[in-house]
Amino acid sequence: MVQLCSLVQLLQLISFSAATNLFVASSDGIITTLSLTESTNSTYDLSVSSTNSDCGPNASWLTLDSANRILYCLDRGNSSSVNGSMNSFSIGENGALTKIDRVDAPLSGVFAEIFTAEDGSRGFATASYNKSTEAVIPIDSPEGDLSPPTQIYNPTLNQTGPIPLRQDLSYLHQVVIDPTKKFILMPDLGGDMIRVFAIPSTNTALTELAPLVTESGVGPRHAIFWQDADGCWFIMFNGELSQVVYSYKLHYTNGGLSWTKVDSITALGNGNEKAAQTAPTSEIAISPDHRFIVVSNRDISFPQSTEYGTKNTDTLSTFSINVDGTLELVQLAPSGGWSPRQFSLNADGTLLTAGHQNNKSVILWGRDTDSGMIGMDGVKANVTLSGAVVCVLWDE
Repeated sequence: MVQLCSLVQLLQLISFSAATNLFVASSDGIITTLSLTESTNSTYDLSVSSTNSDCGPNASWLTLDSANRILYCLDRGNSSSVNGSMNSFSIGENGALTKIDRVDAPLSGVFAEIFTAEDGSRGFATASYNKSTEAVIPIDSPEGDLSPPTQIYNPTLNQTGPIPLRQDLSYLHQVVIDPTKKFILMPDLGGDMIRVFAIPSTNTALTELAPLVTESGVGPRHAIFWQDADGCWFIMFNGELSQVVYSYKLHYTNGGLSWTKVDSITALGNGNEKAAQTAPTSEIAISPDHRFIVVSNRDISFPQSTEYGTKNTDTLSTFSINVDGTLELVQLAPSGGWSPRQFSLNADGTLLTAGHQNNKSVILWGRDTDSGMIGMDGVKANVTLSGAVVCVLWDE
């Protein structure tokens, strides 16, 4: 009997691959570690392995320092908060998190990215939406020690945009490092521009340069980079307000960056245009092989949508990238819920996790790397959490 039980236990271990951890931030302040396993018959199990409530009342973004096994959590604060915060955690066995440090950060932080200064020191550049704020938070050690912000800067606009409810002020939404690691870019949804900052000699402050100005009413939200066969760099971004995906060729100048427009395509496909603010885009990501980009749309869940509530899922749009940087729609796939604020691809591009605010869910989809198609064999796994999901990261 003992031998039989041992054999059954051994077979159970063999039937599942080693677990992959995912970290999830939700707006109730909880960081959840999910465990993903795959069986030999290609079925998946996604389950909660641990939770941590030490980020703050309103976790908004996660940044993984995989080399040093540190997870950083940006807390945007709530209506009664004076500040937000930046928090660091060590990653232990099975993805369990242990708090290391916490420093104040500007309220309404929605994105944070690590940069390395010219002298080798590291820091966070953070973007806050309300009130629009760029901040620098130094990282004092590889072990996750932090210093309070050394720069807090509130950008302003010379004029309001054509969508007054969303473009009355500057609204920063992302931080992205350019491929040369000399510039930090921050899409400004309110200003119809992508603000450009020079990476400094030390990790204390950024210097703003001339911005990359978009067309009026675009509302740039998030951006990615793509390189063509000749080594030229392109920036591709989603307009949250215009609900269009853009491709621009970058030009490096002595004083910063300039760009030339290459292409634009409606996020739900040309011929499927929606009135502004009825199907706002949210996330954009490039596939690991740099052949496709994926954009999430809130075309069903947004209250102003002409199709509001008609289906139980919003949409993921996949575009192929042509050799000249133009884009072609490949697929409109379900996200698996409402309000897919953020999604992530795994390292080899075969899986995608979509995080939903309205459903508080994480949905796992399969993805064909040759065609770029998502979810052709249905939902792989899903889990519902305690709060609105705002960020999902793979620990790979």
